[in-house]
Amino acid sequence: MNAPSLVSLVSLAAFVSLVACSSSTPKTTPPSPAGGDGGRIHRFRIGALDAIALSDGTVSVPNDGAVFAVGHAEEAADLLALVGMPRDELHLSIQPLLVKADTRVLLFDTGARDAIATAGRLPASLALAGVTPGDVTDIFISHAHSDHVFGLVTAAGARAFPTATIHLSAPEWAALEAEEPAFAASIAANVKPFAPGAQVLPEVLAVETRGHTAGHSSYLVGTGDDRLLYLGDVAHHTVVSLQRPAWSVAVDSDHASADAVRAQTLSRLAAAHTRVYAVHFPFPGLGHVVDQDGAFAWQAE
Repeated sequence: MNAPSLVSLVSLAAFVSLVACSSSTPKTTPPSPAGGDGGRIHRFRIGALDAIALSDGTVSVPNDGAVFAVGHAEEAADLLALVGMPRDELHLSIQPLLVKADTRVLLFDTGARDAIATAGRLPASLALAGVTPGDVTDIFISHAHSDHVFGLVTAAGARAFPTATIHLSAPEWAALEAEEPAFAASIAANVKPFAPGAQVLPEVLAVETRGHTAGHSSYLVGTGDDRLLYLGDVAHHTVVSLQRPAWSVAVDSDHASADAVRAQTLSRLAAAHTRVYAVHFPFPGLGHVVDQDGAFAWQAE
């Protein structure tokens, strides 16, 4: 079986190309240091559930108004400088989430594998967490961009998590089948699509957040009041995405919907003080969105 191509994976080609050209708070434990092979983990709890942030690596994108803050590069540079970040680049983490729920081991997104040179550390992070690919019973995909799904297969094209059921929304699966049939075929035997907004497992409620892609899903993880929202790509950057949610992202498939969903989701998260797991925020991506002088800000846990 051939490895899946990087041609599109639901319109991510432009993003991958640009990246290639650029170089009450629950108790938690400090993140582990990166291992020699790049693995890094952060253990925490979601109520009674054990959870682990798994580093897959990082990615840097030029702040040129081509991908993020489209048409607002100078304004974005000023926002970045105000908080001591470089003006010319946006730095994003990539961190899938692992949750242990009774006999199930749940993995949310699977990282970029070799789609991005500075990623592909998920296997090493899983090893640090004491989890083998065969232990994973359920995989939840937020959307079918390479930095979220490429880790589903090995470099040789085999399924990386051979016994895990792969959950993603029916619209997202239909788009993946249409745009990347070879990749879809390589995982199809394990895929179980769900209707947008479905209660997929007792501990996992899908939240429809389409716009970034046609079937993008966030996930409310946990039970009762002890839950957090796995954000997916509703927001990418702690400063630009939160302080200027109306600024478009080039790889959003529906800009009007994505911009509206981003603003609405951030507003609801801040109002409800919902705990958030943000896959692209600084590792481990755990914290809260807060309302700060009429704008949104990130409060890391």
